[in-house]
Order: sequence, then C-alpha cells, then structure tokens
Amino acid sequence: MSTSSVTANPLAAAESSISNHPSIVKEIISAQIEVLNAVKSMTSSKEKCRMITQIVQHIVTCVEHSSLRAHYAGRPLIISIPARCALSVTKETFNKCANFISDSSCLSAIERIVKKKDTSTTIANYLAACIALSNILEVKDGVCELLEDPTRAGSGLSSGTSKRDLELEVQRLSPAYDGMKALILGMVNMTDGLPWPLKAAPQTLLQIIAHVENGHAAAARITLLLTEVQAHWDLVAQFYVPEGGSEKLRPHVEAFFEVIFGVFIRLRVLQATHPVVSRIAIDSYNATLSEESERVAAAMRTLESTRDWILFNSVAQMTGMSSAVDQKAAVNATIDLDVSSVPPPRPSVFHGRDDLVKSLVEQIIHQSTEQTAANVGIIGNGGIGKTSLAQAVLWERVTVEHFGPRRFFVSCEPLVDAAGVGAALAKVFNLPSANDALKGIIAHLELHGRTLLVLDNLETVWLVPDDRTRSQVELLLRHLAAIPTLTLVITSRGIILPGGIRWSNAAYATLEPFSADAAMETFDAIAGTSENDDEHERTAAMELILSVDCMPLAVTLLARLAQCGEKPSELLSHWKRSHTAMLQTDPLAVGRESNVAASIALSIKLLRAGSNNEEPLQLLAICAHLPSGLRSPVFDQLRPEFKDLDLVRRSLRSLALISVGSEGELKMLSPIRHFILKQHPISAQHLATMRRIYFDIAASAPKAPSEQFVTQSAAVAPEYENLTVLLLYLISTEEPSQPIVDAVTAVSEYSYWTTPSVTLRETLRTRLDGHPIWLAACCENLGRMYLQMGQYSAAISVLHQATNQYAQLENSNGTAFCMYLSAQCQQVQGSYDPAITQYSAARDNFVRLGNTAFAAHCLKEIGSITCSQRKYPEAAQYLISARSTFALGAPGDRLSAAQCTSLLGLIYIKEGNYAAAETELQTARSEFHAIGNQLGVGRALQQLGDLRRRQRDFPLAEELLFSAREICVRMGQPYDQADCTKYLGLLRRDQGRVQEALEAFRNAMQIFERIGVAPEVELCKRDIAALHNTEM
Repeated sequence: MSTSSVTANPLAAAESSISNHPSIVKEIISAQIEVLNAVKSMTSSKEKCRMITQIVQHIVTCVEHSSLRAHYAGRPLIISIPARCALSVTKETFNKCANFISDSSCLSAIERIVKKKDTSTTIANYLAACIALSNILEVKDGVCELLEDPTRAGSGLSSGTSKRDLELEVQRLSPAYDGMKALILGMVNMTDGLPWPLKAAPQTLLQIIAHVENGHAAAARITLLLTEVQAHWDLVAQFYVPEGGSEKLRPHVEAFFEVIFGVFIRLRVLQATHPVVSRIAIDSYNATLSEESERVAAAMRTLESTRDWILFNSVAQMTGMSSAVDQKAAVNATIDLDVSSVPPPRPSVFHGRDDLVKSLVEQIIHQSTEQTAANVGIIGNGGIGKTSLAQAVLWERVTVEHFGPRRFFVSCEPLVDAAGVGAALAKVFNLPSANDALKGIIAHLELHGRTLLVLDNLETVWLVPDDRTRSQVELLLRHLAAIPTLTLVITSRGIILPGGIRWSNAAYATLEPFSADAAMETFDAIAGTSENDDEHERTAAMELILSVDCMPLAVTLLARLAQCGEKPSELLSHWKRSHTAMLQTDPLAVGRESNVAASIALSIKLLRAGSNNEEPLQLLAICAHLPSGLRSPVFDQLRPEFKDLDLVRRSLRSLALISVGSEGELKMLSPIRHFILKQHPISAQHLATMRRIYFDIAASAPKAPSEQFVTQSAAVAPEYENLTVLLLYLISTEEPSQPIVDAVTAVSEYSYWTTPSVTLRETLRTRLDGHPIWLAACCENLGRMYLQMGQYSAAISVLHQATNQYAQLENSNGTAFCMYLSAQCQQVQGSYDPAITQYSAARDNFVRLGNTAFAAHCLKEIGSITCSQRKYPEAAQYLISARSTFALGAPGDRLSAAQCTSLLGLIYIKEGNYAAAETELQTARSEFHAIGNQLGVGRALQQLGDLRRRQRDFPLAEELLFSAREICVRMGQPYDQADCTKYLGLLRRDQGRVQEALEAFRNAMQIFERIGVAPEVELCKRDIAALHNTEM
C-alpha cells in the first residue's frame, strides 16, 4: 500500500471499493425487494418457507461472489424466523392498522390490560386487544414502521455519535412501542383458557418483535464499530507524518491502515446487506459481526502500540534518551502481540467462588466508574485458588464489557525484584525499553484510560529477606495504586497485604478452602464422576476431599488422578498410605500447579529466607501432630520452649501456613500437616514437652460415667483427636512403656462412653509381644469395645486371646471377666442358654474372689435374658436383687443401677403395667443424663417411645423413637439403631401406614443380619409376613 493511500478518507475509499462490484450490489438490492414483496403477498406457511429458502440460497451466492468469497465462505446462513410467524400475523392483520394513537378505544384497551383492571379470559376482551393491536401496528408501503424503527431516533445519528449517545437514544423508546409490548404481554397472560390459534398469536408476535429488536441492535453495533474505526483512523493519520516518520516504523503503520481499511469495507458490506440478512439469518449475521468486532479489537491493540511509540518518542526527547533507544522502540512497535499481552483464559472448572467473584467485580466496576479505581488483594495459602479467582474476575462478563482489551495479567513467579516487575509490565504493555521504565508505564496507563492489571504470585518478589527489594516493590505498587484509571489486583501467599495502599477488599481478602459441596463439584467436573455413581465410591470421594481439608489444589490433583482411571476408594487408600506425596499428577512434576509438595515447599522457603531461626519450623512441627489445632492452654505451656512464641506464630500466619480456628486454635490444612510431618520432624525436646502436656490431659479423662463426667469431658473432648494422633505416633516410634499404656488406656476408656474406637488399642496390641500382662489387658478391653460397637466376631476373637493370656498368668479375676464378656456376646446374638451358663460360672468366680459388684452384673444380665424369654416375674426378681447390690456399692455402680431400672421399666411394659413402667423409665432416663451416659438415655427414650405407642399417643411416640435412634446412630451402636428402627416399624403398623412399616422392618432386619443377631432377624421376618397377610 502506498503512503498516500493510507491517509485517504476511509468512507470514500469504501464507497469506491463497493462501486467496483456493481453486480453484487444489484443482486443484494434485488434480493431485498424480493423479500419485501414476498412478505406482502404470502399466503401459506409452506409457500413462505419455500420462498425464503430460495432467497437465502440466492444471497449466499451473492456474498460468496468474487473478493467477498474468502470472507463469507463456509458460513451457512440459516433461517432464524420461526415458521409459525407467518401463520400468526398475516397480511389481513396488518391491513387493519391505522391511526393507532388517536383511537380512544385503543388507549382504553391498553389501559385495561396494562393496569390489569379487566383481565378475565373472555373472547370479548381478547377481541378488544386484537383491535387495539391492529391500530398500533401501522403499515405504510408494506412496512410496519414501528417495528422497523422502534426508537424513532436511530436514522438521525451522525457518524461521530459516541457510544454513550447511542445508548441514550436506544433507551428512549416511543410510548407507542412500549404500549404495544405491554398490550401483547397482557394478551399472552389472558389466553390460558382460549383455543390454540388465539393463544399462539400474541406469543409469536412477541417472537417477531424480539427478532426485529435483535436486528436493530446489530445495526446499532455496526454504527458504533464504524464510528470507532473512523476515530482510530483519524487519530493515527493526525499523529503520523509519512515524510518525517521513522523508516522502521513506516511498514507497521501502513499495515495498521491496511487492517483498518479492510475492516471498514467489510462493515460497509454488512451494512448494505443488513435489511435482508439480519431478518432471515440473524444468527449467522451476528456471528460475522462478532468476528469483525474482534478484528477491530486487534486493530485497536495494534493502534495502542503505535500510540505508545508516539508517547515514548516524546518522553525520549524530554529525558534526553539516545537515538539508539528510539530505534529500539521502533523495532518493538510490531503488529504481532506477545502472548503475555493476552490474559490467561478463565479456569475451565471453577466452583464455589461465584458470590466472591460477583462481590469483587461489583467493587471493581463501582470504583472504576467513580474514577477511584479499586485496589484488590487476594491472599491465602499456596494452592488455595488465588490465581483461579483472579482469572475468573478478569473474564467475568461485566469485567470484559467494562475494560475491553485493557485487561492484563502478569505472573511475578519468574521475577526477582521491582525492576523485573517493571520490565514485565513494559513487555505486557508492548512498551519499548527505557532507562526509566516506571515513568513510561505510568504515562501509558494515564493515557489509555481505565485498565485492569493483575499481578499474580507477588510473594516471589515481595516476601523476600532483602529489605531494599521489598521496599522497592512496595513503592512500585504504591505508584500503580495511585493511578486513578488503573484497577490493581494482586495475589500473594499469606494473610498480609502490602502496606501504604488502601485495599478495597481488606475485610475479605483472605481466601478460604472450598466448601465440601464446591470441592465435590470440582472433583466431579474434572474426574467425570457424578452423584449417580456407586454409593461406596461416592462416600470414598467425599471422605477423600475432606481428608485434604477441601484444599483446591489438592482436590484438583486428586480429581486428575481419578480422571486417569483410579477409583476414589483406591485414591483414598493411597492417601492413607502416602498422604501429600501422592498429590502430583506427574511423578517428574516439580511445578507448584501440579505438585502440592512443591507448592508447600515454596512457602517453607519463603519462611526460612534470610534467617537461621528454626523456631517457626519447630512450631509447625508441633502443630503438625495436632490435627484439631494447637489450643491456647497448650500454647501457653509451650512458651518456655521458645524465645518469642508470639512472634513465631505471627511469622507462620503471615504466610498462611497456619490459620486461626473458631475457638482461637492454630490449625493447618491437612496436606501441609502431612508434608511437615514427613519433611520436618519434631525435635526431641519439644516431643518430650508434648508428651508431658498430653499425658496429663489423658490422665484427667473420666474413666466411667459419673456426676462429674460431663464437666470432666469438657476439658478432654477438644483434645481427643490430638491425643489419638500423638499417641499413635508414640506407639509407632517408641518401645512400649507404662506411661504410653496408661495414656492409651485412659483415652480408650473415655472413648468407650463417648465415641467408641479401637484404633489406639489395636495399634498398641501389635507392639505388645513380650509384654503378656499389658497384652492380656489390652485384648480384654478390646473385646469390651468391639462388643459395644456390635462387632461380635471380633470381640470373641480378642477375648479368646485375652483368656489364654490370663490363664498363663494365673489371673482368675481376668479370666472371670473375659467369661462375662463372652457371655454378653452370646446374649446379644440370641444364644440365651449358653449365655446364662457362662454368666452363672462367671458370677460364682466373682463371688469366690469377693467381687460383689461384678457378681451383681452377672445377675443383672441373667435378668435381662429371662426378660427376653418372657419370664417377667423371675426377671424382675433378678434385677431388683442386682439393683440393691449396686445401691450399696461404689459410686461407679450408679450406672448399673440405672440399667436395672431401665430393664424393670421394660418388664412392666410387657406386663401391661404402664404407670409403673413410665415411673421406672423416666427415673432411668434422668439417671443416665445426670451421669452423662448418652447410650442409656437413648435406650430409655426408645422404651418410652414404645410405651407411648402402646398408649396410642402416636405423635409423641414418633418423636421419642426418632430421638432415640439419632443417639444410637451417633454413638455407633448398630444393635440399638436396628432396635429403634424395628419399634418405628411397629408404630407405622399401628398407624396403618403399611408400606412405611414394611420399609422399617426390612431396614432393621438388614442391620440385624449384618451384625449376626439371628433371633431379631426372625422377629423382623415374622412382622413382615404378618403385614403381608394383612394386605391380602
């Protein structure tokens, strides 16, 4: 292209170019006339569709002609108008239109419908609406002017009209047009009871109106684009002087003119074809227009490079820059943009942060509009999703519309100082190199209006040990934050924002882990799993994401592993073995985006940078052994171990390696905790301190229910998980010792009455070979725990081992107690006679040994069995005798006495003595509650619920039984859970709700079958059969 041609008026050039293709223009005009004639004379939908199809094919032939073929080739034009439009609004309807605004009946009809004064569905009202509509739709020369130009203003816009002026014009809709749309909407609302043709007419007319409005919007879009192109052309032509410009810059400017010229011509062709194409192929038309819009955006970015050269040319003259710098600037002002100038795309999987994105974008747009641009910080743990959130903000629709191409993203990860950040900014803004890069960057940003800039991973240049580097970065940030048109967004590890800047979102800058729902949605979206998958795998997937504390990077990497074919259950097993080491998608990966350990290691590197102080790492090592968090009482006991424990805590918090929980405890995310456990072990000195502190806590745990149980539990419960994890670590790393055995026994006894668990004792049992006394006691207590949890086979196995150990030790008391526990296993499985035999033998041994309390326990269990055998008077005698013994015994026998009272209540229910039963059961319930025995409370509630059922008080019975079952589920008691479910089945049966009763009996039977309680299984089968017989 010649130098003279690039400065020519683009409008005249475009008209000249179009005139060189008279055949194209003639064909397009002919097609437009043919469409208008077809609309005037249409008679049937088939004829109309056939005619429009022919016209579309004709237009395709036209636009593919000659030089336009490359532009339109491969873009099929499709018919967008619904076929029913021709049936709904016919030529006869249009011919009725005249003098719409002067007709008083028309106005009154509109008023009635809009104000909903008379909207009943009647033919008369519908007819009035049709008449009003006919008057509104004025037709002249075969064209409905109101539909052709709803704004009554668009044709008067000049080529220099701004975007804001155009928006204001479009907003000024005529009253007649508003009235027409309101009238048609009213017709739609009142046609529910009318025949199909009458109902379809207003609906399809609304479709036509929407179609026409889309066409007008496209036309306005063309006008706006043409205006922008003209403005860019004029601006460059004003600054660029061909005779005096840089020779190296000339080809780039001419290439810019060529791009703009081509876009201008294609827009004029679109404008010429608009009356036809926008009506019958609006989708294809808009797609083409979007492509041209993108070309304009590319041209604008190229234009900015040119403007930046002009700016820096002026700066060079003012600052005395050499001609070599000027030449370098010219070389850098190229049309092709570096990839770093384009923001990274929005994350393809992004869940759980929508509200936060909306809040940030609203803040950004509001302050940008008010010319007080926002400064936004996104901070938190490594791998918490800071970069993804920033990218989502960059690509939010409102952000794109507001900032357009002036959205930039710079990663600070490869940079080392403020100079590196400045160089990266100069590169992303396509600026030439300069001695004073900051001056050029500020001038660029002030010249270009509103801009959105993201500085990602700022910690790599800011959280550094060199004070000078840190100060320079903060100074650069303050310069950027002071530019009123620049919205600055930074992401950084930790919980501290750079100082000297007013951060718009300081109150909610710290990013938290996913919610469980968002984590599962993310896992499903990446792994390809769904809630319809196997229930076992869904449970494993949820446990897996919870085990990593819903940390976004960890969830993402686990999902990628699942995407490769590993099942969630397999991944969960792998996690329990390897923990953080498995959280990578490539064994060779070292980048923090594909390796959680690498991400955590970077935070540790920042923590240790420039310092030999190992105390922060040692506090991390201590916290790593405490999954429930380091609480204030323990924290205070650690103070003598550190020079300044508060300072150490602040340094860890500043990098978000620890966080503060709801009760003030210091917590770590699971992947970080496991990384520290493996890579940075606790020192011997601090481990000894932790042993002392937590062994004291274990020793204070209540061993059995009592009046002080609830109070004592309040001190131990928050530390239960920490006690378990620390003891497991000691068991696996140290030889068995009396302090460890005592601590395990204390914690296990406490868990027996709260949340039964065998983890500690089973782990300890594997380490007790050569310690027969400890092994016998451990197996005995394990048997008792398994019995409590309903795992009877496991209970019998360990009790057998305990019995053998006690026999070798000649410990008669231990042997008798194992006999007692074995009898309990037989009892719950329905082997009543062998159980009574064992209880009797155990009772004789306890009496011989002088252990009256456990002799009474045997008597109580014999009473329970005889009750199950329906020998109620005999059972009551056993229980009353046992309760009398417990009343004379130690305070710990209060629980056993309450159990006897509860069983007596059951006997009285069976005998029909409801008053006595309620007295006993309410007494038992109060006793269980007072001593903190939740399982006893649940069992008493169950019996009270059955009592209310028998008394036909169904609502209260249902409430009591549901409460009882909830307690049993929480306590992990499958037998009692099944028993409550069975009683709910009896309640549903008595209420006549047969299907619900059957479902309850089946559920109870499944649990009884699973835990091996054959008599209860048979009872459930009997109840199910009885219900089936009733239905027949």
